[in-house]
Amino acid sequence: MGLRKMWRRVRSLSERPHNLLAMSDIHLGCDLKAGHRADRPRPADPALVSFLDWHAVHRTDRKPWRLILNGDIVDFVAITQVPDQPVPFEISVEERDLGLAPTEPKCVWKLRRTAERHPRVFDALARFVQKGNSLHIIRGNHDAEWRWPLVQAELRRILMDRVALASPAARRRFERNIEFHDWFYLEPGFFYAEHGHAHDTYSVQSDFFAEHGGALEQQEMQLPLSSKVLRYFVNRYTEQVELADDVDAWGVKEYLDWVLKAGNPLRVAADYFVMVFRVIYPVLRQSLKISRAMARAADKAIAPKVDEHAHVRRMLARFQGTDKQAQQLVAMAAKPGEQSLFDSMQLFYLDRMLLALLCLACAVSTSSAMQGFWPRAGGITAVGILFAALNALLGGKRKTDAHPMLQQAARRVAQVFDVKYIVMGHSHRPVDEAAGNGARYFNLGSWTGRPGEGFPHLAIEAGTAELRRWKGPPVASLPMPKTVQEEAPQAALLPA
Repeated sequence: MGLRKMWRRVRSLSERPHNLLAMSDIHLGCDLKAGHRADRPRPADPALVSFLDWHAVHRTDRKPWRLILNGDIVDFVAITQVPDQPVPFEISVEERDLGLAPTEPKCVWKLRRTAERHPRVFDALARFVQKGNSLHIIRGNHDAEWRWPLVQAELRRILMDRVALASPAARRRFERNIEFHDWFYLEPGFFYAEHGHAHDTYSVQSDFFAEHGGALEQQEMQLPLSSKVLRYFVNRYTEQVELADDVDAWGVKEYLDWVLKAGNPLRVAADYFVMVFRVIYPVLRQSLKISRAMARAADKAIAPKVDEHAHVRRMLARFQGTDKQAQQLVAMAAKPGEQSLFDSMQLFYLDRMLLALLCLACAVSTSSAMQGFWPRAGGITAVGILFAALNALLGGKRKTDAHPMLQQAARRVAQVFDVKYIVMGHSHRPVDEAAGNGARYFNLGSWTGRPGEGFPHLAIEAGTAELRRWKGPPVASLPMPKTVQEEAPQAALLPA
């Protein structure tokens, strides 16, 4: 590392007026299911309230906290409840079955319902900001709905209504301490955070880089493939069987086990194939339009060139980023799965199903064409070997586990930005490891796990980052020697 980069890092550490907290994947509202009564708070709620209240007033070096809510904080996708009172929007028959569509006014309603479901959490968030700390909210794939301006305004209103603000100046100061980020948060020379779904083919939506505003705000937001699977299929069964944090790494056996626990296998299978048709048919229809490629080429030739990096450049401009860095960020993002028929088929194992049917047809035709036991046996064996080889090849190309995707993305981010810490979420698996170029990669895990294990979060105080688990506020005890005393005994460190 050159002397200039080292000096930038030292200067950024000395000038930082705040300490950092980061947490991810809380999934508030995920149990707001149609016909389901949620009378008791989720297990994570008391821990989250105590976490926010304790840090709101306990500061290091008297610096306020900047809390990075790193995506999937509110689970808009999982909410299937619909209003039972008159509302200023229409509700279709499909929405009464699957939940409200991701339009702006309907997402505002979902946020209000989430605040009603988790009142103590939103109270604690309001107190946290009132104490002079700040919130920075990064969009995830389950809460991409933060893109809507009215949803952002509604969160600010919900929080402001929960605390006493003495003057208009206090309200403006409160509002300024709540910021939203479309993709990432950056402190040049020190810290970079994003949810991570931009690097997951099945979780990044096709309009991820679109500028938000104008006529677009009147449209329904596009969902990525993984969210469509949740909306059309998984949400029907999560009350019976919850998905594990490592669901993206499941194989056929794990999915079959889940199906057998979810209820009637025939009904589950029927719902599954209806969902597959609803998701795959539009992709197939677009792929079969040969004229689409020709029309796109013609439009590209006659239309003025569109600057596809403009929105990312504007995001980076908030953090003094460069045009080159914007281009590099866009280049490392994943291609949305719905833009590839093959990728879409792989998600549902359709490629393997078609291969099995093709090989079965080949085996039958080979057996019919050959005479004698040994020739038939040899032909069928050859078809079986070919099937096994092609099946293994297709299996190697199926990439659904987000964990290695994010590790690779962190290493690439370390090459683009001269930062000390890189933070992501999305995979629900805590990580603390080197990312190269002097940077360290942290994954924040999730707050959907077992309360007894503590809830993971990142704390950066005095320029030093630690991945911790929150089990509650520190307990008063007799003073211990400095060599063994911890500032927060209940916030245990995770092993690297």
